[in-house]
Amino acid sequence: MCSNDDSRILVLEEQVKNLSDELLQCQADKEFVWSLWKRLQVANPDLTQAVSLVVEREKHKAEIKDRKVLEILQSKDYKIQELEQKVTGQQQEINSLVQRRTAVEEDSALMKELTTLREQLVNKNQELKEMKTEYRRKEEEEQQVV
Repeated sequence: MCSNDDSRILVLEEQVKNLSDELLQCQADKEFVWSLWKRLQVANPDLTQAVSLVVEREKHKAEIKDRKVLEILQSKDYKIQELEQKVTGQQQEINSLVQRRTAVEEDSALMKELTTLREQLVNKNQELKEMKTEYRRKEEEEQQVV
């Protein structure tokens, strides 16, 4: 439950920060509009200057927005690099595991072959014993016949 509360607190803190930023922007916009309105209330307002102020204000807003977009893109690039490094590391780990598995499979095949050869050796030794026994028996029979 504590982890859930912590994540909820983080979300709420982020919302408070965003709302505070938005409030500051709204206050700045209000002050700008109020200042512009005052300039236009004079008998002969300088419309060129008013338009220049509005254009400058919009440029400033666009620069701020561009900076935020750039920050987001840089953050995304950093995250992409992190993920690519993670993928590379995991790919190396997978390759290492595949090599180990191949080595284990080769060892297993060699062990099976060794077991088969041992069984064959035991069988051949048994055959040899039987042949020796048979040879001795025949020799004894021949000696008894002679």
